[in-house]
Amino acid sequence: MLETSHALVAGAIVAHTKNPATAIVLSFLSHYIMDAIPHWDFGTNWRERRKLVTGLMAIGDVIVGFIAGYVFFGHLVPLPLLFTVIAVSMLPDWIETPWYIFYANHKKKMPAKNAGFLENLAYGIYKAENSFHRKTNFTVGMITQIVTVGFFLFLLK
Repeated sequence: MLETSHALVAGAIVAHTKNPATAIVLSFLSHYIMDAIPHWDFGTNWRERRKLVTGLMAIGDVIVGFIAGYVFFGHLVPLPLLFTVIAVSMLPDWIETPWYIFYANHKKKMPAKNAGFLENLAYGIYKAENSFHRKTNFTVGMITQIVTVGFFLFLLK
């Protein structure tokens, strides 16, 4: 899912629960639930673009996510808590980023046999996180994302 989608659901969770510990845990778990729904995000087909382009789009999505969270939920939740919960909801994607930045490329899809500990660790985190992902094309993926976010916003109203 887009980071903006994760941010909106995290904002709805914290606004609904009002309990920081519960909101943090549920926001983190919501990431995996949402990623299990077929979706499109900037990591979809990333090998077809330059890494810099994908990276800039992903950073832009994070910024838009924080802004959207602030706009929709900033008046309901203390900002430090809101931004913490939003960050936690995005954390699973952030911890897989070292594989993309430092090791993966258009041809390299897994570590070499002689790869070091850090490369193998980064790949392991990437694989674990991606085991939840269900990717689809842009049109279907955006529709399912809008419906998913709408469902959570309605449920947590």
